[in-house]
Amino acid sequence: MFHVEQSAAEFIESCPLCNHPEHVSYLELDDYFLTHEKFSILKCTECGLMRTNPQPSGRNIGRYYDSPEYISHSTARKSFKDRLYDLVRKRTLVAKKNILDKYSKGKSLLDIGCATGVFIDYCRKKGYTVQGIEPDEKCRNYARTVLNLEVNDTDAMKSMKDKSFDVITMWHVLEHVGDLNERMMLISKMLKDDGVLIVALPNPDSYDANYYGKYWAAYDVPRHLFHFTKDAFKKLCNKFSFEVINILPMMFDSFYISLLSEKYSKGKTSLFNAFLIGLKSNLKAQSGTNHSSLIYIIRKKN
Repeated sequence: MFHVEQSAAEFIESCPLCNHPEHVSYLELDDYFLTHEKFSILKCTECGLMRTNPQPSGRNIGRYYDSPEYISHSTARKSFKDRLYDLVRKRTLVAKKNILDKYSKGKSLLDIGCATGVFIDYCRKKGYTVQGIEPDEKCRNYARTVLNLEVNDTDAMKSMKDKSFDVITMWHVLEHVGDLNERMMLISKMLKDDGVLIVALPNPDSYDANYYGKYWAAYDVPRHLFHFTKDAFKKLCNKFSFEVINILPMMFDSFYISLLSEKYSKGKTSLFNAFLIGLKSNLKAQSGTNHSSLIYIIRKKN
């Protein structure tokens, strides 16, 4: 059993987005994935940004990812759930690249949080000039040695040239970032004036999030440090002179997230129930952009 040490956690007093000092308790929940430690989600009463409390410090957060089951960092998959994830990932690689083709005016790509580099490797084969950023050393080494990719740690972003990328992507990464303001400033610096930023995030206003409540797997505390509604994310973009020009759904996410949420809430996996709730979530979202996960297409303001 793991225990949170207060000295190794960070208690955020004011909102990092708007600096407002007041918040309300939005949810009390556990780390159902790994440690079963207790956390809360606080919601800013001014801008609506939600944040995990307490947040593990930078030197302590690594242990919350220390599991062979952590899907985004795993390269050896055996279970049905993992094989399903791989199948969907192959489909989404094509869909993600098509989004780049549609919105990017050039072919220079930086993928922040690239994990083992599968996405940028695919894009490289399709004519993009690619670089990756990945904090996990094992993933970086795999991307470098097996896929022969240029992948560096997060500190490398500070020394990258201004306006050097046509497109920057973060696929389910920003919710893991401790310093939102620094990350957005670095992106603004690296992105060309006519470039595009593409960010995928879980949506806590989706049907499946409301259905599963504290057991919704996409809260994923404490690995997810922040939780973004559409309005809160748009405010973050506006703060750094970005604007959201379109929002797209990630249709498969509702099924996979529901599959994990079933396990967290009931102690066992129900493929039928997960499919039913995932399908219902997508159907209810058809009238708007309220799917389980959303892709934000972002440009710099003129």
